[in-house]
Amino acid sequence: MTRPISVMIVDDSAEMRLSIRMLLEGADDVRIVAEADSGLEALKRLAVLPVDVVLMDIHMPEMDGVEATERIGREYPGCAVIILSVQNDVEYVRRSMRAGARDYLFKPVTGQTLLQTIRSVCETERDRHVRQTVAVLEQRAAHRPRAVVFSSAKGGVGKTTLVVNTAVALARQGKSVVIVDFDLSFGDAALFLNLEPLRTLADLARESGEIDPDVLSRYLVPHASGVYLLAAPKRPEEGEYVQSGHVRAIIQSLRRRFDFVLADTPPGLSDVFFTLLEVCDDWYMVSTLNLAVLKNNRLLRELVAELGYDTAQVRHLVNRVQPRSGLKMRDVAKVLQADVWWELADDPAEVTASINEGTPFVLRDPQGRLARQVYLLTARMEDERGERLSRRNPLRRLMPGR
Repeated sequence: MTRPISVMIVDDSAEMRLSIRMLLEGADDVRIVAEADSGLEALKRLAVLPVDVVLMDIHMPEMDGVEATERIGREYPGCAVIILSVQNDVEYVRRSMRAGARDYLFKPVTGQTLLQTIRSVCETERDRHVRQTVAVLEQRAAHRPRAVVFSSAKGGVGKTTLVVNTAVALARQGKSVVIVDFDLSFGDAALFLNLEPLRTLADLARESGEIDPDVLSRYLVPHASGVYLLAAPKRPEEGEYVQSGHVRAIIQSLRRRFDFVLADTPPGLSDVFFTLLEVCDDWYMVSTLNLAVLKNNRLLRELVAELGYDTAQVRHLVNRVQPRSGLKMRDVAKVLQADVWWELADDPAEVTASINEGTPFVLRDPQGRLARQVYLLTARMEDERGERLSRRNPLRRLMPGR
C-alpha cells in the first residue's frame, strides 16, 4: 500500500490554516503532519519532520513564503512547495516559480483543486526523484571498473592475442586498461606488446607485504597505446611465489585505478584460476573451430558449475573462424551447449606478423577485418554492461514510459 502524502500548512493566519485543513479532510491519501505560522518556523519543522508537500503562503512575518520556498528547495530538495496566495499579480507568480515552487494557486481554492494539485505535484516530484536516482546509478555503472578473465581449457587458441588487442582497442577509446598476465609459467603478453618489464608478478609477490595501488604502480609497465601491463614471471619456477591471496589483492587494487582489468590465464585449472573466477565480473572462454577445444571448454564450464561457481558470467568467444572448417556456428553451440557470444575471423598472416613485430594488429592495421571485429567486441562489452544495469535496477520499473 502506498503511504499517504505528508503535507505541512504554512500560513500566518490560524483561520486560514484551519480552512485548508478542512478542505483536505476525508482524503485517504493525504495526511497533514505539521503547521507553521512563518517561513522560519516551517524550516525548523522540516529539520525534524519529513514532509512531501508544503502549502505555503507568501506574506508572513520573519520570513516570507518566497524566501522560505527558495531555502526549502536548497536544503530539502525532496520536498515540493505549492504557493497559496491572494496575490494574483504575475510578478508574484514568477518570483515564486523562480524560487522553486512547483505550482501557484490563488485563494480561495476549492478542495478538489487543492487535492488534485497536491497529488499531481507529488507524483511529478517522485518521478523526478526516481529519474535522478536511476541516472546516478547508470552513471556509476558506466564508470564502474570491470575485471575480466580470459581462459581456455586448451592452449594455442589465440587467447593472449585476443587479450592484448582487446586491451589496446579499449585504451584507444579512452578507457584506462591494465593487463595482468596470470600465465605464471609461460606468459607472453609482454612479448606481444614488445615490452621488457624489469619487475613481474613474481617480484611483486616476493617483495611486497601489502598490495595496494601505490605499491602496484611500481610494477606496472606502460605501453605506447596507453595500456599497462603487470607481467608474468620471467621464469616458470618463479610462478610459485604468486598465491591466491596475491591474486585477490591485485585485482581489488587495480579496480581502484583502471576502468578495465583484463586477466590472461594459462590452460588448465589452478587456485589462481578459481580465485579469478571469484573476483572477476566476466569470464570470456576462448575456443576455435576444433572439436577437442570445444569439448574441453564445455567440460571446464560444467566442472566449474559443479564446484559451485557462477557460470552465468561465461561468454563464449570463437576465434579463427573460417568458412571451410566444416563446422557451423550452430554446431559449435551444440558442442558447447551454450550460445556463441562473439566470433573472430582467421587471419594467420596478420596475427603472426603482429606477434613477431610486437605490434597489436588493432594498431598495425586499424582498418583491417580483425581489428574492426575487436573494436565491435569492445562495443558489445560496453553495451552489455548497460543492459545488465537495466535488468538489475528495480527502480527502472518505476519510471514512467517503461
